[in-house]
Amino acid sequence: MSVARYKKNHPVRLINTVIMIAILGISIVSCEKETAVQEPPAVIVTTVKEDKIFHTIDLVGRTEASEDVNIRSRVEGTLLERHFNEGDEVTKNQLLFTLDPAPYQAVVDQSQSEIERLQAILDEATINFDRGSRLVKKGTISQSQMDELTSKKIQAESALKGAQAQLEKAALNLSYTKITAPLTGRIGKSLLSLGDLVSPNQDTLATIVKLNPIYVNFQVNEKAFVDFQEEARKRIAAGQEKPSVIPQLRLSNDKMYPHDGQLDFLDNRVDQATGTIKIRAVFPNENKTLLPGQYVTLILRQKTPQQALLVPQASVQENQQGKFVLVVNNEKVVEARPVKLGQRIKTRWEVIDGLKPGEVIITEGIQKVKVGGKVKTTEQQVAPFNETTAS
Repeated sequence: MSVARYKKNHPVRLINTVIMIAILGISIVSCEKETAVQEPPAVIVTTVKEDKIFHTIDLVGRTEASEDVNIRSRVEGTLLERHFNEGDEVTKNQLLFTLDPAPYQAVVDQSQSEIERLQAILDEATINFDRGSRLVKKGTISQSQMDELTSKKIQAESALKGAQAQLEKAALNLSYTKITAPLTGRIGKSLLSLGDLVSPNQDTLATIVKLNPIYVNFQVNEKAFVDFQEEARKRIAAGQEKPSVIPQLRLSNDKMYPHDGQLDFLDNRVDQATGTIKIRAVFPNENKTLLPGQYVTLILRQKTPQQALLVPQASVQENQQGKFVLVVNNEKVVEARPVKLGQRIKTRWEVIDGLKPGEVIITEGIQKVKVGGKVKTTEQQVAPFNETTAS
């Protein structure tokens, strides 16, 4: 019986032995894999350094011509000629339109004839006055007769002066039939056709805009304006240079306008509806690149650079508590460090609080690390910040 039982259970024991060996092998393999996983992950790090940057503020601006004139006639008349091509550059005093001069020329001719008639009357009155002056001394005529001769001479002189004034007015109206450019600039489309009757000071014939220089209007909120004033007072009190900004432009194609501008107007009140202050900058525009009515990005760039901590944008992460970076301490252990960010400049962030110069942060391989775990680091040398990229 015992021999039979042994033979019967022998295969079972064999199977159990095989299973135990397999489990032992799996455990060994698992330990080897676990040991491999525990190797510190390799990451790319960079050392935080200070750089000089120009703080900037981006605002929405709109261009405006430095001069914008509506061309109107001072007299009524039929439009006979147009002496320019629409959209051309015109110069000051260039002839633009001609109205029918015939009615005004007739008034000039009539006034001229009236002057000639009154001149003849004055000549006769002058001759009689001179003769009377001699005769009254001899007692040939009475003083009352002399007074009458004097009165006629004075009346003739007055009438002639009135006629001369009418002639000047008629000549002036005649000159108004030739409409010239009041300034140098670009003229727009003619708004009336040849043959139209032009009404004085009502009908706009065309518009001329002066494009060089050109204005850019924008608005700054009240808080930013007050902060700037406070900063200016602090610097002046400390004997430092008053803060100033340089206006720059980014066009709709994201390219920078090649010329800097300057601020030339600050409104004298705050807009109660928007809580903003209207400010204007002026830019050179010799090539006529900018046209009135364009929307542009106005960049107020700090004139004097300041020291700031900059970190690559890729190193900044965000969770429910806010922005943070992963710092590698001296023991190669990863720490999550909350940071307060300032201005973003190209591919970098300005760090206002949370980091110090010389600390090491992870820039690549962030997804492989765990806070509190160790890492294997490779230093990445970041090129010094180029101040020109601050714009």
